[in-house]
Amino acid sequence: MRPDASIRTHRSTTYIPALDGIRAIAIIAVLLFHVHPAALKGGFTGVDVFYVLSGFLITTIILQDLRHGRFSLTEFYIRRIQRLLPNMVLTVCVTLAVWSWVMMPSQILRTARHGLWALFNASNFYTWLYLGDYWSDAAEWAPLTHTWSLGVEEQFYLLYPTLLVLLAKYQPQRLRLWLTLAMIGSFAACTILTRIDQVAAFYLLPTRLWELLLGAVLAASARPSAALAPGVADPQPVSPATGRWNLCGYLGLALAVLGFVAIESGRDFPGVVALAPTVGTALLLLAATQPGTHVGHWLSTRFMVFTGKISYSLYLWHWPAIILGRYFAKSHGLSPVLGSIAGGIAGVGLAWAAYVGVEQPLRKRDAARRWRLITIGIGFIAVVVFAWNLSRRSAASDGGPVFNQPAFYGKLYDSDLRTSGNPTAAIRYSDVYFPPMESRADALWKTGGIVHLYGADRPQVVVLGSSHALMYSRLIDDICREHSISVAFLAAGGRSLFFDDFGADANRPSEPDPFDAARRQFLKEWRPEAIIAIDRWDSRFDQPAGFDGRLRAFLAEMCPLARRVIFIAQVPAAEVGENENLREVVGQMMKSSNSGLPPNLRPDPGEPLRRQAVATAEAMSREFPCLRVLRVDRLFYERDGSIRYAEGRDFYYADDDHLSELGADRTRPLFTEAILEAHSVPAPPR
Repeated sequence: MRPDASIRTHRSTTYIPALDGIRAIAIIAVLLFHVHPAALKGGFTGVDVFYVLSGFLITTIILQDLRHGRFSLTEFYIRRIQRLLPNMVLTVCVTLAVWSWVMMPSQILRTARHGLWALFNASNFYTWLYLGDYWSDAAEWAPLTHTWSLGVEEQFYLLYPTLLVLLAKYQPQRLRLWLTLAMIGSFAACTILTRIDQVAAFYLLPTRLWELLLGAVLAASARPSAALAPGVADPQPVSPATGRWNLCGYLGLALAVLGFVAIESGRDFPGVVALAPTVGTALLLLAATQPGTHVGHWLSTRFMVFTGKISYSLYLWHWPAIILGRYFAKSHGLSPVLGSIAGGIAGVGLAWAAYVGVEQPLRKRDAARRWRLITIGIGFIAVVVFAWNLSRRSAASDGGPVFNQPAFYGKLYDSDLRTSGNPTAAIRYSDVYFPPMESRADALWKTGGIVHLYGADRPQVVVLGSSHALMYSRLIDDICREHSISVAFLAAGGRSLFFDDFGADANRPSEPDPFDAARRQFLKEWRPEAIIAIDRWDSRFDQPAGFDGRLRAFLAEMCPLARRVIFIAQVPAAEVGENENLREVVGQMMKSSNSGLPPNLRPDPGEPLRRQAVATAEAMSREFPCLRVLRVDRLFYERDGSIRYAEGRDFYYADDDHLSELGADRTRPLFTEAILEAHSVPAPPR
């Protein structure tokens, strides 16, 4: 590539290929994150890169047109419609058609409603109100979740051009000042609201505005030189300040990459940590718009430019394809990661086809432009009607009043609440009753978890584990209250029962997790009569140390601290998949069979692992006399090996692998006997 190839004329304005390269960085980060979050845990901040770039470009275009007396608000919005709407309409249409073909009614209904909000550029509001946290189960499985960021951007485009024109006309000398003040105000609101309501701060324009305005301030600060003038390129490919701009480009790239690899999901984003990808993008923009910089050359390579050009199409198509790939992989017992990879590859192909066949042809501004706009309008109305009709369909979870509403009280006992929002936003919990949560601290494990002193002044029973421990917690609490036994709950959704460093390399031990350190500290202080160990055992076979080694290490540490360690066998998980509503599946199967009888549900492919976990625990009871294996799982099998998931109108499962309150209550006699038996065992020597 020639040294001066980083800037060339394009139509009436100067085209800078490196800016497409910045788009490529953003979309690659988002794509990798969505395919496999562990591969690039902060890849979602690619959206922040897009925001800064969008603010820069839109401000540059408007100010440049104003300088040359050719700006038209009507023309601006027509270009926006031609550029963005056709591919969005097609994406929503195809997604709804595919979901109507392969998904259950409740998923079709919610996707159709989401599609309507997305078509009217309000997807961020829908996601905030109905799906909740970006990392929640509901958002993770919704095929249009990603359109939230387009909603923010389109709302910005709706308001910003008029305000910018007014400022440029009446306050030209203070334009940068007003933009900067607005940016600072939005950033302050963002940092404050992130602490108060992280979900709202993540999705709403006022707290994301500063990122777009950062790009706008850069554009407004640029002198109207050859780099921004129409049809003129800088005759000097290398300026005296090349070294400084090279450093600027390297630093910007480093900050953007730092955001991709270091920022994690959680309550700190977007806040101060969002400065890494946004400031990094600003520095990249400064370098990319200068001729002759190293980063500018790399960003202007053919691959980066092409990827940037199709980035909008890639962003639209990749997520529905990934969700579909993951869905089919899980329903066929394959790795969800393989499904995501397959979906991501398919998404790239669909994006290219939509870019070539729809996006490019319909954005032309030749003599047939009027007919293109009519075509876009007809397509938009047709898809709105399609989505509206789908959104009005019935989606009764069990196909009728077949079962009583199940309930799940587990979240009341979660000692490490890390997500917010309504759990019934997830399809699988749409008909489950969750009791209202009172205001409470998120990390109760720091103070001993949830402790109920019904008898002694220290916990005599301690519950450890994941969400599978939470599903028994209300039952255990009732038993302890009835028998005046003090109890503590140090369980949390998404947490492993095993301590994180059990699977670490002996030569390179991992840093102790604070949650694990707190559990150990309190158990040593309390020395309870019983430690009840509950987990989803079939998911704990993925560590190098192996399940046997991890369980043995756990028991070796816990048995000296308690009279009994009670290992709870895992109940069978239904093969319908974790994103399905189990009662809806049963209802649909009853309808299709015309028998009116509940169908047989078979255990999922994790059944051998669950049996292996129980066999391992039973074998270790000879090595660790304090260990007792409680076979609650036997209560949920029929004689033919299928799952006993209901009896009459009582439904025992909340989803494919968690018991409802009624299901948990079936195990009451077993838990009562095990807890009371622990009192009769002599205390271990201190």
